[in-house]
Amino acid sequence: MHTLIDFTTHVKGVEYIISVLAITGYILYAEILKPKPFKTLKESAGEEMEHLRKSGYREAWRTVGRLASAPFIGLAYVIALPFVFACTLAAELAGMAAEGLEKAFGAAGKTAFFGWRPVEAYLGGRKNRKKVKSEAKGKESKS
Repeated sequence: MHTLIDFTTHVKGVEYIISVLAITGYILYAEILKPKPFKTLKESAGEEMEHLRKSGYREAWRTVGRLASAPFIGLAYVIALPFVFACTLAAELAGMAAEGLEKAFGAAGKTAFFGWRPVEAYLGGRKNRKKVKSEAKGKESKS
């Protein structure tokens, strides 16, 4: 241990080991003090084995296979990350190029690239308000 980081890492590691041992020791101590120690553990294990005998071991082996494949799936994600980054970067660059084209072509570019603007959205019933206003104007012109 030559650096503060090495010392801190060592101390934290020892701290975690001591805390896990203390928790495990307390659980064992509490179980031993019971009139029938580990009775619930034995019953639970027996029920699990009975369930496995009745339903077969196929589902248990499927779970073991999934657990064994987990590191390889994680590795596939790690390998895929640079490709996802490259695709995202390419999409961003394409967006920046599109914005440059929009500026370059002026008004023609504005009609080619649509954008959503909350002021012009019809989410608040703006169409209905237009109908009501036009009906009100129609009634005023008749009277």
